Amino acid sequence: MPRNSMMGFSFNTFFGLEDRITDYPEVVIFGAMFVPLLLFIPVALIGWIFRKLKLNMYIIHVLLYTLLFTFVIGALTIFILFFITDKNGVKLAYCWLAVFAGMFMFSLINANTITKMFTDWSQIIKDKQNQ
Repeated sequence: MPRNSMMGFSFNTFFGLEDRITDYPEVVIFGAMFVPLLLFIPVALIGWIFRKLKLNMYIIHVLLYTLLFTFVIGALTIFILFFITDKNGVKLAYCWLAVFAGMFMFSLINANTITKMFTDWSQIIKDKQNQ
């Protein structure tokens, strides 16, 4: 009987990196912590260029908030999952991608509110320092 040429999605593959991730699931923890930090630098540089050119900063704010929240919540999530699950690195990587996608959607929807919150906090700090 011929096999169907279409294969279903498998959580045991991860963009060709599944062998390395499966052998060393700790790499996912380091990736969850350092990928947002490493991506923060070029996004901040692009944001600085956008600000100098007086372009709309909305998408830059969304990306920066996504990286910030993913660093904090994504790393915490991966730590918890690493210690309470079977330490399958591929599944941990997919969980981190789900957290990243969720943080992106959250930041996309709430970027103006988050920006206003940070602006208000900086104003409160300035007022406290001037007193």
